[in-house]
Amino acid sequence: MRALNSMGRRVKKAGKNGLHGLLPILLLFFVLTLTACGSKPSETTTTEANESAADRSTAADASAADNTSAPVVDVQISTDPTGSVSPYLETEGNKTEASTENGTQSGEGSTTAPEETKPEETKPEETTPAETQPVKPIVFENCSELVFATPRIQILNFREKPSKDGKILAKIPAGTALQRTGRSDEWSRVIYGATEGFVAAEFLSTTAPVIDLYGEKVQVCDEEYYTTDKLNFREKPSTDGTVIQVLERAEKVRCTGYGENWSRIIYNEKEGFVSTKFLSKEKPAPIEPIVQPGGNDPGNPPIEIPPEPGFTECNEQVRVTTNLRMREGPSTVANVITVLNNGTEVLCTGKNDKWARISYGGRTGYVSLDYVTAVGAVDPGTPEQKPATWSVGKITRKETANGILYTGNGGPLIAIDAGHQAHGNNEMEPNGPNSTTMKKKVSTGTSGRATGINESLLDLIVSIQLKDALLARGYNVLMIRESQDVDISNMQRAVRASASGAAVMIRVHANGSSDPNKTGAETLSPSKKNPYLPADLIAASERLSRCVIDAFCASTGSKNNNIYYTDTMTGINFATLPTTTIEMGYMTNLQEDALMATPEFQVKAVVGIMNGLDAYFGR
Repeated sequence: MRALNSMGRRVKKAGKNGLHGLLPILLLFFVLTLTACGSKPSETTTTEANESAADRSTAADASAADNTSAPVVDVQISTDPTGSVSPYLETEGNKTEASTENGTQSGEGSTTAPEETKPEETKPEETTPAETQPVKPIVFENCSELVFATPRIQILNFREKPSKDGKILAKIPAGTALQRTGRSDEWSRVIYGATEGFVAAEFLSTTAPVIDLYGEKVQVCDEEYYTTDKLNFREKPSTDGTVIQVLERAEKVRCTGYGENWSRIIYNEKEGFVSTKFLSKEKPAPIEPIVQPGGNDPGNPPIEIPPEPGFTECNEQVRVTTNLRMREGPSTVANVITVLNNGTEVLCTGKNDKWARISYGGRTGYVSLDYVTAVGAVDPGTPEQKPATWSVGKITRKETANGILYTGNGGPLIAIDAGHQAHGNNEMEPNGPNSTTMKKKVSTGTSGRATGINESLLDLIVSIQLKDALLARGYNVLMIRESQDVDISNMQRAVRASASGAAVMIRVHANGSSDPNKTGAETLSPSKKNPYLPADLIAASERLSRCVIDAFCASTGSKNNNIYYTDTMTGINFATLPTTTIEMGYMTNLQEDALMATPEFQVKAVVGIMNGLDAYFGR
């Protein structure tokens, strides 16, 4: 208060002294007044300032947090045709580019944005409607037919299972011939090479297509042909095509495209072309070089068979007195048609002093007059008479539904299956009981590289001799076939042998290989994992195979290739009796083929098989 009174006195005095002295006094008064009022106004101002700063800090922190957790992405959004906005569609030409350091964007209209994940990668995996529905099993109708990959596609997918998700096993070129074993509305089960798989049914046709190969039109096929002369096997259908090799006369080839001038073939797993005019469905008869007296000079020309000399016409029934070769001409160098069994009756239509012209199995041929005997004249025009049953001594021959049965001895009954036949049957049959794997019913087999003899004929010649030898040793015999002109599938052979009551079956075969140096004999037997046969039968077949191969090689001196275990032989898989296949040697080897054609080897082969049977039966 004293301060205020003093201030009053000073104001009055200043008034006396004038305005110039008043201004400092007024300023001092203002300061004292503020001091007298206390500190409350200052506290209020500070608090408000602090609260304002805190708000600003909180807002800044929130803004920073927002920028860290949810950056703003500027994506130009388009709409789909319905007008709905889609956040996954960008307008082409307005894509943004990210800055490398400070987060700014370069380029017009761009903003800062982190790298985006492609929309399709962020979407959950979609399941197609077909996958969410129960899968219906595909029912296949079994069949056996030749089909072709249509040329309207270049490549046909060969799949492991009937589904577009099935693993692709191979790419099949257009026009390829396939064996179809089953079909449904959408898929076909086919065999390609040696593998069974599935292809889309819409790309198959039962009509062989005509395709263009290097400018040559050929019709797709899958057939066996024979070469009728030596000819060039070329890479392309042209005389300018590179020669792969020269094929010999009477070579069997697989034709996959038949053309007017050139045909596509497969030989020894190689594909190429040959001139069509040198292909034939029928195998040409071999041209056998004849050794002239005085040496084995290969330059000597073959002796031509003279025309039929002075035959006297006749019409009488004659009986063969031994196993006798029936030839195409009246000469020992003429081709062998078949081998007639001892006791077979045939019609003789002409004779000279050495040969008889006969009719047998619908063919005309010649046999040595020394080994036939007359059984009485017949009227002209009487058809060939071949008795179904006859007896020679104690042996009775009878034709049955299972084969030709020879009985009269006390020993076991042996079924002999002479492998193959004169004409193959390409129809399909299962590999074993209930098997889905299909195989051709029967083939003609291989042929002799040196002799040109068909394997089916060699098998028959040895089998007939084996029959006679077994009968002489006290066995009974069932012959599955005694002629070349039969049509008996491998499955039928096994079933007939099994139904006959035979103790064992011997399948007589010769071997073949792409390696001309391969030699030796072997037997074929089912493996221990054979899915078609019981364990005791597998073991018995193995023991039979061991006895036969060891005795065979001991008798013939052949290289012993031992037992070959296989589950792919229909003639074994359908047998319900112990079975073995004897492969006597390789007809594709020049020396072994020539040796097997000799009577000396054939006798040793027969003795070896008999000794093997004796060992098996303990006789």
